[in-house]
This record gives sequence, C-alpha cells and structure tokens, in this order.
Amino acid sequence: MPLLSVRMRASLEGRHVSGAERIVTEGKLQDTVLELLKRPRRFDNIVLTVERLVSVDRLETSLPVTSKTLKSVKEARDLALDLLVRSGIPREIGLKAIDLLSKGPSPSGGVMRGAVVMDVESGERLEPDMYRGVRTVRVDWEDRDRVREEIVRAGYTERTLDALAIATKNAYCGALAEICWSDDPDYVTGYVASPQIGYVRITPLKERGDPIGGRVYFIRREDLEGFVECVERRALIIKSWR
Repeated sequence: MPLLSVRMRASLEGRHVSGAERIVTEGKLQDTVLELLKRPRRFDNIVLTVERLVSVDRLETSLPVTSKTLKSVKEARDLALDLLVRSGIPREIGLKAIDLLSKGPSPSGGVMRGAVVMDVESGERLEPDMYRGVRTVRVDWEDRDRVREEIVRAGYTERTLDALAIATKNAYCGALAEICWSDDPDYVTGYVASPQIGYVRITPLKERGDPIGGRVYFIRREDLEGFVECVERRALIIKSWR
C-alpha cells in the first residue's frame, strides 16, 4: 500500500515554534493534515509538505526506554556524560557537546532547527550548514495510536513518542550516540540515547525558564555522507517500542 510522508513546520517572527510529521496511507491524509495544522498555538507561517514515498525501511522495535530523575541540573548532566562515555564517546567530547548545548548550538549562540553532527574523535562539527543543522525526518510508528497509548500508560509523555522514534532512526542510521534537551523553557527533561544504553530520559537537564536547547549526534567522520542521507532522506517505520 503506497505511503505518504506528511511534515509540518510552523514559525513565528522567523523562529521555529512547532513541527511534526507522520507516515500515513492516502486514506488517512486528510485527517492527518487537519491534526497537524491544529498543533501550533501561535504562528505567522506554516509549511506543510506531502510526499509520496518510493520505499520505506521497517524496523521491528525501538530502542528500550528508561527514566532517571536527579536532584539538580549538575547531577543530571553528570549522569548524561557518564552515559555518553558508556556509549563509547570520549569524556572530553561528551563535555564539549554538553557545553555547546548549554550555550546554544547555533554559531550565533542561539538555537538551531536541526542537530549538530559531531566527530566522535576530534569533537569537530561536521554538519554542512551550522545554522540549519541536520534534521531527522521521514520516521513514524506502524500503529501510532497503539504505541502512543502504551507509552502514556507506562507513565511517559506523548513527547516521548516522537523523540524515541527520532533517536531510534538515528541509531539505525549509524549514530554512535546522541544527547538532546528541548529549547522549550518549560520542559526540562532531555535524553541520551545509543545502541548500548537505549533511550534514557533524564530530568532535569536544564533549569526551568532556560530557552536554550538542541541535539548533538556523534558519528565517525567517514560515515558523514551516508548518515546524513539516511536520517534526512530514507523513510523508516517502527513496529513497536520496548
């Protein structure tokens, strides 16, 4: 059955404020478009993209999920660093990534739409455009409603649904590890993910009210071209979470 990629991006005064995507059949296109258009609370521009997919990769299960709650941002970031090291990231490279996210990953010091791609050996940034970053798209769940219900029933938030799908696709495409926390000032939970540790939600990775956040993907320099092509162009459907 032919599948469509449906992607929505909303901005306000030039700043990205909301984004979402789905992979659906043609029969669900209209309802999906209406759902995505309702997501942004404030905006002055919405871009909606509908694309017919030629091929779709399929993955049986996502990365496993766990959660850790710490007493302070310092303790949470110390744990994040330890998890990166357990994932094979040198400690000094992990520290560099955490420092970068805390200051703002854009070259101008603010947030950026996509993710930083960092060389695991040197810590050098590899993304072709440091203002745009690299964006992981064309990924969804085979039965999104079922997985959403299971994730919420297990005590996680709906945010976990999309973040877990993204992290799983990154690992599928060859990311050695990643670290992320949101630029939403009111959302202080982030995560570290890798094939070794799974997807580990960590609270609080920043102070409430802090508007800075982003993602860093760790890869080997020689894998850059294939990794970017995979996360940005190849479509992936995930059957279940674990």
